[in-house]
Amino acid sequence: YQRRVRGVLRNICQCLLRFMGALLTRILDRLIWKPVYCKINGQTYKRIEKQLLFVRHAEGYHNSLFDERKVHEAINIRDPELTPLGNNQVADLRKEVDILIKSGVKIEKVIVSPMTRTLQTAWGTFGGHNIPFQACHLVSEYCDAPCNYGTRRSQLEPQWQQVDFSIVPEVWWNEDETDVTITLRAKRFREWLFKQPEKCLAIVSHAGFLHELLQEQFRNCELKRINWIHRSRRQARGH
Repeated sequence: YQRRVRGVLRNICQCLLRFMGALLTRILDRLIWKPVYCKINGQTYKRIEKQLLFVRHAEGYHNSLFDERKVHEAINIRDPELTPLGNNQVADLRKEVDILIKSGVKIEKVIVSPMTRTLQTAWGTFGGHNIPFQACHLVSEYCDAPCNYGTRRSQLEPQWQQVDFSIVPEVWWNEDETDVTITLRAKRFREWLFKQPEKCLAIVSHAGFLHELLQEQFRNCELKRINWIHRSRRQARGH
């Protein structure tokens, strides 16, 4: 009887040790953000996790016109700026982000669509925290109307000298965008994002693109924190 009890206790202890070991591995992985190698269906993959803060821009003038049912006027404002309400929304989001940063969230880079409303939202929210800003045309809005047509890079750079436009073409928007091309663009962005060395990034984008990317609805100036895990085939030569 005593041997059976000892055997049961030994099995319980072994199970607990395995559980605690797996739990500790997961905790350390999250703390130090290192790639983990895992096997799926016999293939070795590199597991990369990123902590992402997705933000939709604050209210632009086209949004306020849509709310007033002035659709023709709304879609024909090219690259609209933020409204006074939009600027107030940014000020409120800034307080939320300040609290996150003080709590220990270390945002390493801000990725921002080159549209004026997203640049204004991004800088108003994250500016002044010594975080680099990278403009990325891959996260721009579904280009289906003049309100989603952009401004040339050469015009944006003098206005936004605190933002890196190095990967943005001179004319970066596609006036012939379709459902197919925005789907491909979202895929390209995911692939590009996981090649970046930073592990914690903010992405300031648009309702249409964020829905395509995440299948999530965003209100103006809404922030959502999402952890993404990416698995890529390990190269034959190792790490």
